[in-house]
Amino acid sequence: MTMSKICNAPMRQLAAFGGLCVLLAAPATAGPAGTYVRRIDGGVPVAERCAEAAMHARRDTKAGIAACTAAIWDAGRRTDTKAASLTNRALLYRYAGDVRSALKDCSRALAMVPDHPGTAVTCAAVYINAGKPRAAVGVLEDAPLPAPGLQYRYYHNLALAHHDLGEYAQAYHYILKTLEAKPDFLPAIKLKKQYRVAGE
Repeated sequence: MTMSKICNAPMRQLAAFGGLCVLLAAPATAGPAGTYVRRIDGGVPVAERCAEAAMHARRDTKAGIAACTAAIWDAGRRTDTKAASLTNRALLYRYAGDVRSALKDCSRALAMVPDHPGTAVTCAAVYINAGKPRAAVGVLEDAPLPAPGLQYRYYHNLALAHHDLGEYAQAYHYILKTLEAKPDFLPAIKLKKQYRVAGE
């Protein structure tokens, strides 16, 4: 729907948007700040190399993916370590442009730790990039809220997913929640500029 169609919509239809007009019709994308790298406390060295690679995902995704693959094999029955390494490898696959592999790793990680907020935040970003915003919303809503220092990423991914779904009132709500949690968060500031609140 174009800007003119949204802003010239009948009042009943506009109310469904919560009084918001979206200025740009381009879909939102989850940037690097929309993810959360899982750190493993007391993990084996190869798992730490995987976590370190995920923290610097733009540098050398190929080596990072190899480190995470080794960490997954090395984890054995340690579910938390394996899930963390799968989550980190999903992030690396995402940066490498291999969305299919990222989705597979997220599916496996979420099956192991469905209630881990860090995995939910990272995998929601993967789902958003894969054009599956409804899945992103589901994953985030099923997970507990992360620790206060990471809540802005959780809210930002909800904002992106609702934006891509055309659910602009919900998206705007989560943009405000993101900025409340981290006022200087540039991706949310940029996304907010795509909205105009009726009456302002």
